[in-house]
Amino acid sequence: MLLFEFGDTKILVKENGETPMSSAHSNGSTNNAMTFEKLLSLASENLSKEQKDSVALLSQLADGASKKDKPGASRKLAQLWARTQNLIVSAHYLEDAARLDSNKNNWRDAADYYYIGMENTGDSSARVFAAIHSFECYANVFRFDSTDQNVRVLQAMCYINGLGNIMSGVTILKEVEQKDPDNELMNVTLGRLAIVSGQLDKAIPRLERTIKLYPSNVEAYFHLGEAYRAKGRKQDAIKMFEKCKALEKSPSFQQQLDTYINQIKNS
Repeated sequence: MLLFEFGDTKILVKENGETPMSSAHSNGSTNNAMTFEKLLSLASENLSKEQKDSVALLSQLADGASKKDKPGASRKLAQLWARTQNLIVSAHYLEDAARLDSNKNNWRDAADYYYIGMENTGDSSARVFAAIHSFECYANVFRFDSTDQNVRVLQAMCYINGLGNIMSGVTILKEVEQKDPDNELMNVTLGRLAIVSGQLDKAIPRLERTIKLYPSNVEAYFHLGEAYRAKGRKQDAIKMFEKCKALEKSPSFQQQLDTYINQIKNS
């Protein structure tokens, strides 16, 4: 769990929550823009012969499937690509299934896979591609359920983590805050962004309130520990990191926290 650094891509948010995709695609060279065809080609290069044969077979079955069977065939392709750890390619086929069988759950599956792929890819063009498509799929989820403010927070994170556009992301987060001031994901996200921008006096009270409302939120404790550490409140920071250790047993995270705690004790 690490704090993020952001770029300066500028993309506007429409009033209805959608993003002008032409603006997003126009940032940078058209030749460098990721397309699904490029993504598929790159992903295919790393498949074994057995995996390539399976993809070819399922693609053929999907192409020949009836209208009724096409959503299921697309989902099978998505599952196959997910097993190869190509989540953005998998998300594309989940999006195909959602377009053919449009409901909240199908759009949410596609959006989540794009989002996870966005967060984990090391390719900047693939990250932008996934962010744009994740945002659009979440927009369709929101059309089915406009009460789910977490969807809007995730759209904000597509702007922030995927497109490097903090301003547009924060605009959405502030809209969520007006409608749902106790929203867990929104408060953790705004707290983290306040730390990144050096606004510790805003981050600390927000995160302190968040851990009172949501005492099992590991990320809130972690970011609060970071804020305390930056403020020189060493014992408070150690207390937050120890709380993280009690809640999250991941060995790598435990090791990271032990390193932080030892650094604070020795500083």
